[in-house]
Amino acid sequence: MSFWKKTKKVDASSAEQSERSESAASRENLNELVLQSIHEGVIIVGPDGNIRLANPSFCELTGRSLSELNRVYYDSVINLLDKTGNRVPEGRNPINIALKNKEYGENRELGIVAADSNKNTPVSIIITPTREEKPSLVVTFRDIAQELKEERERSEFISTASHEMRTPVASIEGYLGLAMNPSTATVDERGMEYLEKAHQASRHLGRLFQDLLDTTKLDDGQIEPRMEPVDIVALVKSISDGQIPNITAKGLGYQFGSGSVDQQLSGGKHIDQLVYASVDQDFLREVMNNLIENAIKYTPAGWVTVNVRADNYNVQIIVEDTGIGVPREELTHIFQKFYRVDNRETREIGGTGLGLYLVKQRVEAMNGRIWAESEAGKGTRFIMLFPRISEDTYRQQRFYIDNQQAQSRENVDF
Repeated sequence: MSFWKKTKKVDASSAEQSERSESAASRENLNELVLQSIHEGVIIVGPDGNIRLANPSFCELTGRSLSELNRVYYDSVINLLDKTGNRVPEGRNPINIALKNKEYGENRELGIVAADSNKNTPVSIIITPTREEKPSLVVTFRDIAQELKEERERSEFISTASHEMRTPVASIEGYLGLAMNPSTATVDERGMEYLEKAHQASRHLGRLFQDLLDTTKLDDGQIEPRMEPVDIVALVKSISDGQIPNITAKGLGYQFGSGSVDQQLSGGKHIDQLVYASVDQDFLREVMNNLIENAIKYTPAGWVTVNVRADNYNVQIIVEDTGIGVPREELTHIFQKFYRVDNRETREIGGTGLGLYLVKQRVEAMNGRIWAESEAGKGTRFIMLFPRISEDTYRQQRFYIDNQQAQSRENVDF
């Protein structure tokens, strides 16, 4: 009796192992089927940089066979070009960066060249590390040629329409200005109130058209930053202080910094010297004004706070409010073009959904990063991060720029 029971258990265990083995094989076959059938090119790059696996779509993109791609170093068979048509160096290759940092990465600014036809295909690259101690990378390449074509067509339409619409809006503003001028027109108190509202609306419309134009110019690379070294604390304070009338008009409190402005990012250690960074002053002014105006707009009551912090390597600029906040699930989308958080408060306030897109584009054009931290009903904090430069670097760059400007003035005078 005991022998039968023991034999039965052994048989059951063997059946379970067999079932698990078949299940694993089934999953492997299913994974293989999915990989073979998807349209995006997919490769798996090991920690050593060698390609461990590639699907047929990737072979088609690169013009290489599976045997050519098997166990070879990724950079020897993947020819990535930048927007100028030059091969991307290893130091700027997103796959190499992800291998070094072991982190997620995205890029849609590059093209991949097929070895057999020399065809350059613009691609969106998404890089996801596996959860191993020494992670491999799952790299997906998506052909975005059609997307870019449609984006260019949309941009051309928006640019043309915005440019044409600015002319009548400027005329409306001009006539409203004349009507509001006591020396050119006589209007009673109620009529003046209506004219002021119409004038505010026309100026708002003009700013919206300008945002649309700026968006298309940024997308087409027509606006290039003019980087120069600055005392970042003084510049940020000057810009944010310029918004004090708008903040107080809304009945909000304003604070620049909390305690010491010059604090290290970690540890809160005080910094005695000035803080310098290279930025485009016009870009930073637009970015700061946009963020502060958003803070005013979406804060019914409370505070707007601006702060600058630094460590040995980076500078943080923080714009924070106590307003309606952004739901956590929406935070990853707020910098997308035309995206707006859809709730009762935002619908009442209005907007195009372009402001934060322009902010992100300008920050990144200045070699910076921006992100937001928020919860619904608990205010929003926007953080910009820029590389910090030393005082010696600041003085050298400032001397060079000042000399160039002096020479330009001399040439004009001559």
